[in-house]
Amino acid sequence: MNWRMLLLLLGLIIGNGASAQVMEKEVVNPVLLSKMKEENISKYDISRESKYIIYLPMNYSKFLFTEQDKELFRRLKDTLIERIDLVYTVFRRSATFDQVQLNQERYEMLQNYFPETFNNNLIRWNLMAQDGAEDYAEAQTYFHGFVIYLKPHHVTTKDGEVISTVEDRRVDDPETRTLETNEEVARIKEIMSKARVTKIVYDTVTTETKRRTWSGMYLSKNKKKRKKGIKHKTRGARKRPKEYITKTEEVVKIVEREVIDEDAIPAPEKVLQNITKDTVVYAAMQRIVDRYEDHVVVQDVTGSMHPYLTQTLLFLQGHLKKNETEKFVFYNDGDDKPDGPIGNTGGTYYTSSDQYDVIEEMAFEAMRKGRGGKEAENDIEACLYGVKKFQNCKGIILIADNYSRIRDFKLIPRLMKLNKPVRVIICGIAEGENINLDYIYLAKYTKGSLHTIQEDIMGLDKKIDGDAFKIGTQYFKVEGNVIRLIRDSKSTRQY
Repeated sequence: MNWRMLLLLLGLIIGNGASAQVMEKEVVNPVLLSKMKEENISKYDISRESKYIIYLPMNYSKFLFTEQDKELFRRLKDTLIERIDLVYTVFRRSATFDQVQLNQERYEMLQNYFPETFNNNLIRWNLMAQDGAEDYAEAQTYFHGFVIYLKPHHVTTKDGEVISTVEDRRVDDPETRTLETNEEVARIKEIMSKARVTKIVYDTVTTETKRRTWSGMYLSKNKKKRKKGIKHKTRGARKRPKEYITKTEEVVKIVEREVIDEDAIPAPEKVLQNITKDTVVYAAMQRIVDRYEDHVVVQDVTGSMHPYLTQTLLFLQGHLKKNETEKFVFYNDGDDKPDGPIGNTGGTYYTSSDQYDVIEEMAFEAMRKGRGGKEAENDIEACLYGVKKFQNCKGIILIADNYSRIRDFKLIPRLMKLNKPVRVIICGIAEGENINLDYIYLAKYTKGSLHTIQEDIMGLDKKIDGDAFKIGTQYFKVEGNVIRLIRDSKSTRQY
């Protein structure tokens, strides 16, 4: 399929009103969710009170949402969801009662009012079957319904450690907060200072110098005699010229220079452990930097991404070469007017330099100009901006937040037309978590690749209609121009 036809098909799928919900294609569906393997528990614990947990109770054997529930779904439309549990009891008053059918009806109603959750491959869906009730009266007292767990985003402990999952109960601590930009910048600078302890070393430098001295002899003024090498010991009446000779002499100097003291500080990887276990940027850059020379680095510097900018700077500090300029774009999704018009959101900053301080300061400027906004980011606009500023680049290394949807995905045909592959370094994946389907699409349609802390995923553009492939614990299948999730081996569920 040629790229023009691919752009046409992609445009038809995306549509004029598309948003970050990539292609609005159903990733999971109610029928298969209702049939997945249930987890048996005695009784579901609803004692935890948290602003990151939403309980949506339903009456026993009923499946209706309230008007308040419907309004809640509208407010949650752009919120990150980590997990959704459907909770019910095993006890049945009738032998003919169909629990699977009831579960399906509940999922269908959820999809009707909250469709965004069914277009997301990162949500963990669980069927929680309570088997502790011995009779109908007791079963009625149990919780039935949906429990929605929101994913913390931009949230840190009071000490500044990023909280990445709702299962980390520190998120309920009243002292958890979002770091101010100036605090993030200060934290990066502090870490960088720890990683850059220097010492003075002294080098012995030997150079050569030329010195012109009088030999003590005089040259004949007669050219023929001078050519024969006739010399004189006296100047004579004719004032013969002096003979000068040039000698090369060695000059030894002691020169001092400042270098990083490798013995006084831990390796950068150990420094990073103080801020995050996810050292994906540093690890991936070490693997791919030589492979993808002349790529422009496009990096998300919105809230909570400071641990990954720190890794970029640490890597750059040890690999930046004189007279070899690095190409960078930093984006914050719109400066003081976040979530602006698609394609014209702004908040993109670029620099090309072989000076570390210049690149660092531009990154900090982009951070300071940002004002937050919704979780979805203007990744494609930033990539297009990078290619515009560095037209001769061979491709793009995109450092992106796995849990931020691509808000301007409908711009991808413009990026495809430029024939610049996008190499996505996926930030924020904890062990066992999956890659956002948005970035799988981006890598496939730009003939790019995906990079995690341990793996380089290549060749997605070669997958054609009917092909199945695995990324992480999830299995996907290409259907026409759409990538559909078909199975998750971690949960043994089939979609």
